[in-house]
Amino acid sequence: MDKGNEMVDQARDYAKWYVDQETDHDTCPWYLNCDRIEAVRTAIAGLSDDILKDHFDEYYRQLAGKYDDEITRPHPDPVAAGEAMNRYREYKLDLYLTDDGGVDVTSGVHTMYYAGVGDERLVESSDPYPNRRPDGRLEHVPLDIPWEQFDRFVDYHLRCQLRDCYLARGAEPPADYRVLGPGTDHMMVRCMNRDCLRPYHEYDADIDGYRAEDTFNAGLFAPLVELFG
Repeated sequence: MDKGNEMVDQARDYAKWYVDQETDHDTCPWYLNCDRIEAVRTAIAGLSDDILKDHFDEYYRQLAGKYDDEITRPHPDPVAAGEAMNRYREYKLDLYLTDDGGVDVTSGVHTMYYAGVGDERLVESSDPYPNRRPDGRLEHVPLDIPWEQFDRFVDYHLRCQLRDCYLARGAEPPADYRVLGPGTDHMMVRCMNRDCLRPYHEYDADIDGYRAEDTFNAGLFAPLVELFG
C-alpha cells in the first residue's frame, strides 16, 4: 500500500511540475519548483551580513534561542495549552523575491505543531503578501548554531529542499543535491511514514550516494523523539 500511494504521489507531483515547465499555467507550488528554490538560494548567498540579519534575525533567534540562554526568542509558544499532542514545534519562514531576483521581504515566523497523529496544524504569523505564493519557505525545528553559521545552514537546508523536489516526482537528484537532512515538509512526511522510502531527512542516515556535509543537527533529534514519544 505504501509503495502504491508513493507512486501516485510521485505521478501527481510530476504532473504539476511538468505542466508548469511546459505551459504558461502556474501549477507548481514552491516545494516542487527547483528553479524557484535555486533562485532563493542564489539571492540569499549574495546578501551581506547586515542585510541577512535584517531578513532572518527573527527566525534565527526563534530557532537558536531554545538552546542558547543568551538569545532571547522573539515569540512565546503560540499553541494553547492542551492543543498539541507533544512539545514538537517547527518554525517556517516565507521568502519573497524581487522581480530582479533579490530578496524582497520575509514573513513573520509561522509555528507548526501536531494536534494528534498526522494532524498537522499551523499558527500563521504576519504575511506581507497574503495573496501571493511565496518563492520559498524555510522549515526547521530549533537547532543550536551560532549566527556565524546561519548562512551556511540556510544554504544547506535549501540544497536538501532541492533534493526533495526531485525525489517528490520520482527522479534522482543531481550530485550536488544528494545530501542528508530536513528539506521540505512535503517530502519529509512521506519519508517518515512510508517504509518504501529512505530517511533522506535524517542527517545520520546511511544511504548510498548521499552524505551529510555539515553538522547542523544539534537540536534536531530531541524534538523528533518527542513527536513519537
